[in-house]
Amino acid sequence: MIRNSLKAHLLAAAALAALAAPVTAHAAGYGLKEQSVSGQGTSFAGVTAGGNGDASAMFFNPAAMGLVQGNQFVQTFTGVLPSSEAESVTATRARRAGGSTIAGRTDVGDAANDALVPSGYFVYSVNDDLKLGVSGNGPWGLVTDYGYGWAGRYHGIRSDLRTYNFAPTVSYRVTPQLILGAGLQIQYAKAKLSQASDFALRRGLTPGSLDVTSDMVGDDWGFGATAGVLFEPMKGTRLGLSYRSAVKHTLKGTVTFDGLPAALRPALPSQGISADMTTPDIVSLGAYHEVSDRWSVMADVQWTNWSKFKELRVNVANPALTTVTEENWKDAWFLSLGTAYKVTDALTLRTGVAYDQSPIPDEYRTPRIPDADRLWVSVGAGYKVTEWLQLDAAYSHIFVQNSSVNLTDDLTGPNAGRGNLSVNYKNHVDLIGLQARISF
Repeated sequence: MIRNSLKAHLLAAAALAALAAPVTAHAAGYGLKEQSVSGQGTSFAGVTAGGNGDASAMFFNPAAMGLVQGNQFVQTFTGVLPSSEAESVTATRARRAGGSTIAGRTDVGDAANDALVPSGYFVYSVNDDLKLGVSGNGPWGLVTDYGYGWAGRYHGIRSDLRTYNFAPTVSYRVTPQLILGAGLQIQYAKAKLSQASDFALRRGLTPGSLDVTSDMVGDDWGFGATAGVLFEPMKGTRLGLSYRSAVKHTLKGTVTFDGLPAALRPALPSQGISADMTTPDIVSLGAYHEVSDRWSVMADVQWTNWSKFKELRVNVANPALTTVTEENWKDAWFLSLGTAYKVTDALTLRTGVAYDQSPIPDEYRTPRIPDADRLWVSVGAGYKVTEWLQLDAAYSHIFVQNSSVNLTDDLTGPNAGRGNLSVNYKNHVDLIGLQARISF
């Protein structure tokens, strides 16, 4: 039977997990890797093998929780500072609709929003072999916002996805060399999509004379699982393998319309919507090796099953208003290498690099997620203030390839009526993370 003290600790951790709800930002695809500051210092190399040395490794591999000695509480905060400067914006109507220029702002500036991404972890040691834990994270999310008056408004204005993931987890050391772990994902997702429509095309009026803005909001709870194994073939060398399942959501909510004159408002009442969203499953393989009692090297490989994201379809109660955006994403890889050096018994320095492949094919890139391949460079440090308190900090600069959106409208298919759009983007991301670890 679980003791009262364990219940109290888990309740405290659950309360912390609520605080760990993400304020999201645009990331690779719509994933958020920023779940561990100690892991960020090596560009997340070795985290699947528990190379970062604390409870935050359980997000990447639930078996890594088995490395925690005693009880441990970890809280992280990562400032995500993305930049996606939209330049050379041109928008025209389909040739069959006259081919005229779509009026609107072309000096959009930075379409990505800064954010604070927290996460929280708690591990309770029932004994040396059995560990129970809980975590709160925001593993998926994005925010891009161009403002309502920009020239590409028919393809998207604001895109806002937020997820809140709570994960009760268990690990067990089967042998001195082998640890198994598993967890449950309890995930809440909420999304808002805004865009404009050239309603004049539907009514035979002058194109651009009657713009209608739609705001679609929906949410849902979903469930998934995690599983992992940690193997130590020799002292100081570990291999980790983990799986994070997909989580299926059917977001339900309402769409509201703005911009119609009073006489036409009854034609577009607020009404119900639904949209299917399935987060991708992930397989990760990590390695950690201690070259000496001071120096360690590590690596991680992660595969994300983005190819299941074929389209973004929002079904509306009035089927004529259903919207579809082709996505056709592809599976993507994340590869990282890192090292850590223990300068003193209290101070550890880290660094790492990573290649982060974008899942978005050039021909299907949209202004909602103007993502591209990226290169990570990270540095970090951990300092043991007391026997029970360690503080970690990390900084990463992510070099993101310049990207472009080139969408064509021939008045058929998913882009019908949205017009032609061309945008160039200059991208980069800075990450600044702080973490506190309390052991007891």
